Amino acid sequence: MLALALLLAAPAESLEARLRHLESMASAWAPAPSPDGARVAFLTTLFGTPQVASVSADGGYPSQLTDEPGGALEVRYLPSETRQLLVQVVREGRKRLLLLDDEGATPLLLDPTPGDQLSGGLSRDGKTLFYAVRDGNKISLRSIALDTKKISEVAPPPPAAGSHRGVGGPLLPLALADALTGLVSLGPVSPDGRSLVALVRRSGKDAVTLVDLESARGDLLTPAETRGSFRNPRFSPDGRTLYVLTDAGRDAFGVDAITVQNHVRKTLVYSASASVDAFAITEDGHRLAVAMESNGLDVFSLLDIASLRSQPLAAPPAGALADGMVWDRPGDRLWFGWRLADDTTDVWQLRLGRGTAARLTRSPRPGLSRDAIPRPMPVKTGELQGWLWRPKEEGKPRVAVLISGAPARSVFDKRIAALNFAGLAVLAVNGPASQKAALTFLRQVEDLDPRDPLLLDFDGLPVEEPSRWGGIVTGPGQKGGLELDPDRPDLRALVRYALRSTAAASKSQSSP
Repeated sequence: MLALALLLAAPAESLEARLRHLESMASAWAPAPSPDGARVAFLTTLFGTPQVASVSADGGYPSQLTDEPGGALEVRYLPSETRQLLVQVVREGRKRLLLLDDEGATPLLLDPTPGDQLSGGLSRDGKTLFYAVRDGNKISLRSIALDTKKISEVAPPPPAAGSHRGVGGPLLPLALADALTGLVSLGPVSPDGRSLVALVRRSGKDAVTLVDLESARGDLLTPAETRGSFRNPRFSPDGRTLYVLTDAGRDAFGVDAITVQNHVRKTLVYSASASVDAFAITEDGHRLAVAMESNGLDVFSLLDIASLRSQPLAAPPAGALADGMVWDRPGDRLWFGWRLADDTTDVWQLRLGRGTAARLTRSPRPGLSRDAIPRPMPVKTGELQGWLWRPKEEGKPRVAVLISGAPARSVFDKRIAALNFAGLAVLAVNGPASQKAALTFLRQVEDLDPRDPLLLDFDGLPVEEPSRWGGIVTGPGQKGGLELDPDRPDLRALVRYALRSTAAASKSQSSP
């Protein structure tokens, strides 16, 4: 009842109204340009749960293409069709692959087989899709001819066919089941259509596997004992080199090139002080775009791959990537989702030879001006860099501390805004001993109330001293005072929990 009273006692524009405005805010990300460059598909919350929409590359109102209760996860155009899209959605708790066109026709389920379906990529002509079906511990690698819808299992040839050599020459050492053990993601397909990349995780370590589609055998391109992560594999046009985003053997992510023939890995882009968040290579293999983290934001660089010389590229407003980025087919425009500090996440483009970045979508932000959204300020918490979001109306607010496994970003977050509107400041800090550093910082500053801070532990990190916190908010399936869905957070539940914790702390402080 006390929490409800505090909720109702919010000033001027009520807290309830502000939370309603926050829930109405939409976002758009993960752009996928059509082969002819005329349209761009993307994911958006404009229609509630994440759905696929498309819009003219020149702008306009988006057309909703999916209406999935479980939401959409991925979208891309087929390279051979200017209006056909491949979409991954969630149906009955399972990841499923659909084909649809951007005219809004009923989506076609590719494979009715039970299990999670993971897209592995398309052949160069765009007529064959390779994908995996994962059902429990069983993984099946398949292909489907998109014109006839004929499904084939990728399997070893019969013994009578003799030994088949792999793409590297000798017989590959891993059977298909072993090569795909611990599968995390699949694809891309090599330019010649003979092999397929798989990212696997075993015993907490990542590895890159190359599967030969003819022999149905595989080989590790990176040692299985390598410490670090591998992401976003991309082939060179000749298929001889595989580019990956990795932090293997170092403290920050960079772009490495792996020679497929001999598995030699060398670094192309790396900085110990600026981790690479994403990269994209043009279809002709000439240009490499990278987004590097700098003080909680992303900075773009454009490099010529042959010389690694920097080339001019327009800069978007200060912000950070919402997802990866992708070139259009000619390599003239770079598309990406972009997060700002005080506005919605939307689809942007950088066009070579243009002086400014262009915003394609403008997701709604009803009832909230940009000035109403608190912007973060950098703070130093001991040796660690942090960010502080302060509510505008509070002189000495209570604090929620956000810890995470990844560096904190100074961009808009509905959860942080909701707590700010409820009168709480939010301090984001990550790194070794971040919880201790945050508590020490709160004791030293005079304009924040250090009593019983709320801990926001969405990544499920170990809580070092639970008794030091007035409450703990976690992600789903984790132990804490409140579980919050990261994709669809219940902002009212978060605010009620925060105000209840604040009220309890005030009561305990005032008791004799």
